[in-house]
Amino acid sequence: MNRNYLGHLGFTMAEVLITLGIIGIVAAMTLPTLVQNNKNKEVEAKLKKIYSVMNQAILMSENDNGPKEYWTFSCGTDESGNINSEECKKGIEKFFLPYLKFTKTENFFHSLGYNTAIYFSDGSVLVGKINKNGVNGLDFFFYPNGKNFNKDTFGTTGENGNIIRVDSGITFFAFRFSPSLDSESNKFHYKKGFEPYKWDLKELTVEKMTANSSYACKKDATIKVWCTALIQLNNWQIPKDYPFKVK
Repeated sequence: MNRNYLGHLGFTMAEVLITLGIIGIVAAMTLPTLVQNNKNKEVEAKLKKIYSVMNQAILMSENDNGPKEYWTFSCGTDESGNINSEECKKGIEKFFLPYLKFTKTENFFHSLGYNTAIYFSDGSVLVGKINKNGVNGLDFFFYPNGKNFNKDTFGTTGENGNIIRVDSGITFFAFRFSPSLDSESNKFHYKKGFEPYKWDLKELTVEKMTANSSYACKKDATIKVWCTALIQLNNWQIPKDYPFKVK
């Protein structure tokens, strides 16, 4: 067998390098997509889980504490006019915590309210906020990856005192529990349980959730709290045209 024939049985160094280069380019193009797809699946699974866990907890709590429409959440003030933190804690401690399995809780003031962070064993964190303005009910902010939660940067306030939630729909997802407030803005929460944040939504449609509003799930919106409702509308799957990369 001559050497020329043997040369046809293998690859030259140039051919090997070209092949490896092509493989590297393809990997560089496809790997980020695969990683993001896996992250999407993780977020979707945890969103469905917290939705189920919280609504199951509400049902159990109703057995002990009566219909959720009559639950109250308020802080009140002390003799100096400061928010009474002990009063703030009572609502979540009574109506929610006994019916949840968690590793620890943490209370703090920030973002126009009194907040309770609930840490779960799967690494997620749920923050419940009692509003200072006295609106009955709770806003919730769910972090599928608890490492993204930082109480010191939770809810950034803009120059005019407006709330700017930069990472809403990205690192955390907004929910709301407000079953007793009968108003047009709260119509998708009235007599409901733990639901994706739908305050001030006119219709449960993609068009409304991505419309011109600070609450909308779009890149130029400042608060973006309707992103959770958008995912729920898509059967708890992140839409293919979702405007953000979840983390």
